[in-house]
Amino acid sequence: MISTTDNIAQKKRKVLGPLGRFLLKIFRWEIKGKIPNLEKMILIGIPHTAMRDAWYGLLAVWALDLKINFFGAAWVFTRLPSLFTVSKNLDRLGIPWPFWWLQRYLLLKLGGIPVYRVNSRGLIRGAVEEFKVMDNYILVIAPEGGVEAVDQFRSGFYYLAKGLNIPYVPIEIDFKNRCFGIQEPKFINGTFEQESERIAKLFDGVIGATRTFKML
Repeated sequence: MISTTDNIAQKKRKVLGPLGRFLLKIFRWEIKGKIPNLEKMILIGIPHTAMRDAWYGLLAVWALDLKINFFGAAWVFTRLPSLFTVSKNLDRLGIPWPFWWLQRYLLLKLGGIPVYRVNSRGLIRGAVEEFKVMDNYILVIAPEGGVEAVDQFRSGFYYLAKGLNIPYVPIEIDFKNRCFGIQEPKFINGTFEQESERIAKLFDGVIGATRTFKML
């Protein structure tokens, strides 16, 4: 198990911490590597191939007593996942249900930040300004933007890391070996295309829940 320090954004959980560690053990998942001793960082998880990635990721966050923020599609905060698309509105996907208010409350409590895709102008710029005034934080981002295979990452992680002048920490979501592989932190040192290629090489061949990562 990974040791953490006072510099890292943490939240001690008397119940959920031990529960996360217990459930990871039951599901035979491991956390390999070490969360860097940094006050501010972005964790990028790849490959993101299924909604259950978020479940195991949540257990890892609880197990490590981390305090995180993450971006999620607006509909995820109030609706249930569905195999069929009912609405053409990207902010109203999924299936509505009576306890949407509880779902929203819990996800916001966990550090969720809703992203409205229909009108997302200025999102990154606003996030940069907001996080600049914070002393310590951990942002969690899936650069693929969804569970489908893509030929290019979304640029949010790049502009956030660059605008905030903080490192990103690559994390493998490795279903073959049932582990989260935490790699060394890296600073942006090239263009978005160059950084994307650098990251894609790190994760090439990692087996996710439903597919093996390979940049198209």
